[in-house]
Amino acid sequence: NRRLAPHLLWLARPGDALLLLEPWSEHLQREAQRRGIELISPARPEEEHQQERIFTPWGWTPSAVAVGEAVEAIVRPIPLSIVKRVNSKLWSHKLEVELGIAQKGATTASTFEELKEATARACPQPEDKWVIKSPFGFAARDRVLGRGPVLEEAQAKWSRRRLSQGATLIFQPWLDVIREYGVVMEISSDGAIEIHGFSDLQTNGAGTAKGYLLGRPPAPHRAIELEKIARLVGERLFREGYYGPVGVDALEHAGGLHPLLEINARYTMGFIAVAVERALKPTTPVFWSAK
Repeated sequence: NRRLAPHLLWLARPGDALLLLEPWSEHLQREAQRRGIELISPARPEEEHQQERIFTPWGWTPSAVAVGEAVEAIVRPIPLSIVKRVNSKLWSHKLEVELGIAQKGATTASTFEELKEATARACPQPEDKWVIKSPFGFAARDRVLGRGPVLEEAQAKWSRRRLSQGATLIFQPWLDVIREYGVVMEISSDGAIEIHGFSDLQTNGAGTAKGYLLGRPPAPHRAIELEKIARLVGERLFREGYYGPVGVDALEHAGGLHPLLEINARYTMGFIAVAVERALKPTTPVFWSAK
């Protein structure tokens, strides 16, 4: 996170401040000065009182709240119980089911027997691929991949350990990606939803992010579909008590569009990719990576 933090300059406006751990690179300091952004350090809170500024973290966590309060900024956190609930893949899966867009064969499992049954039922052929996810995994972490109707030893061990800790797991047949979409939006405190754009995430064969393609907007009919689902998600999030930044992931595969793959109730790298694209205005698709 520290390595990626300087990219937040793309989201900042003149007069804003970035709260970043030192040391700051010379490039970061020059770029911040050029953009009219102040750099402040959480290591020196007594020197960095920010009573006039609203604290806006990447996402709400107990440590984020503590840092904002330490520099005496205006801190208006979303209740952390709400943040945890809506960032869970269980909440997202439940919403998919309610909206009638759940992936065929996708389900949740609270016991190993339920998980075995889901695997055998949805992926009966030896080459049928699948993924099992924990509720709070992100960026292709805390998950296990497999194929066929039976969990092998490694996947079974991974699953049993998490189930023994009280976790409910999410099982999904694997979808071979044609294109991934990230809808980035913000929900205001009055419930208004603003769609900022669509990111074009590039991944490897295992779903791990490599970077973003800029300058390749979705086809008009896809954009309409994506925005429709994103607004439904935003409305449900607001009803749950959440407002602020949201990333909604979707996936296009051989069978069509899976319009709701994941919900991230926080800022995402997709926000930065959209901001970079808006600033650079590429006339042809170009690959961009934050690494």
